This record gives sequence, structure tokens and C-alpha cells, in this order.
Amino acid sequence: MKNRIGFILLVLISCQTKKEQKETKIVLGAKQIESSINNKNRLFILNEKISENYVRIIPPKNSDFEFPDSSAKTEPHKNGDFNADGKEDILIYLGACGTGGCMYGLFLNQYDNFYKLAFMDYLKNAEFKVEKNGFWTIESSEALEPYKPSKIQITLFKFDKSKYEYKMDTTFVRYDKELE
Repeated sequence: MKNRIGFILLVLISCQTKKEQKETKIVLGAKQIESSINNKNRLFILNEKISENYVRIIPPKNSDFEFPDSSAKTEPHKNGDFNADGKEDILIYLGACGTGGCMYGLFLNQYDNFYKLAFMDYLKNAEFKVEKNGFWTIESSEALEPYKPSKIQITLFKFDKSKYEYKMDTTFVRYDKELE
């Protein structure tokens, strides 16, 4: 008799625990969906049309993002895994060209066609280097004096994991006497 009562109590406790776990899963599921929706509201949607060499950029709702040159055709410039997360990111030409180069935006792939804007700045003669940790360094260079390639200003942009964006890391002048 005691065994039967003990068994019944065990079953009831087990059922109550399963019910609480199920309710917890429902609450957690709702929070995950809410988090996903909020995350989507902060991400850009990119639709790349390879045949037209064009990327349609849809900014997040309620953002203050403005295109630097609304007349420019937003073109893909470089695709690759810039932040070493296994997803293909895209550097996009945004126009607004001047003596300091042209404006580019680096969009890091979060999932599907949802991206985070991690860099937006002027680049000139852009080059890329993959570091040992897999992160890409963006290098921008320009001659300091017209028709004198012996003095070149180099600016390096590197990925900042803590802020999840690219920041200017170093600026220096490369001087080559042999080119004078």
C-alpha cells in the first residue's frame, strides 16, 4: 500500500514538473521570437542581384540611416567572411566619391539576407588582408602629393569583436625614396 501511494505521489510530482517545464519552454520560446523580431528590426535586408551587379539595401525600420549618395548604384565590391564567423559578408560601394575616395559600407551577414552594418567610411585603393585569426583587415591608401607615389598615407581598419564593427586601427605614411 505504501508503495502504491509513493508511486502515485511520484507520478503526480513528475506530471507537475513536466507541466512547469512546458510552461517555461513556452515563455522562453516567446522571448526568443520577440528577440528575433527585435533583432530583425535592427538589421538591414540586402538583396543582391548578381546579373545586374546591384545590391538593394533596405535599412531597418525606425533607423536614421541615409544613403550618402542617393543617385549612386549600390554595387557589390568585395564578398568574403570578414569577421571569421563562417558566413559570407559583403562590402558595398555606396557612391559619394571625392578626393578622399568613395564611400563603402561593410555589411556582416547575421542570417539569411539580414545584415548588420559594421563599417561605413571612405576608401581609396582598397586592399584586404586576412589575419591569422581569420578577421580581414581593410587597407585604404592615397598619395599625399599629386604625381608623387613616394609618399603614401595608409589607413588600416580592423574588426573590433567587442563592438562588432570595424574601426580605424592605424594611420601611417609610407615613404619610398626609390620612387622619387
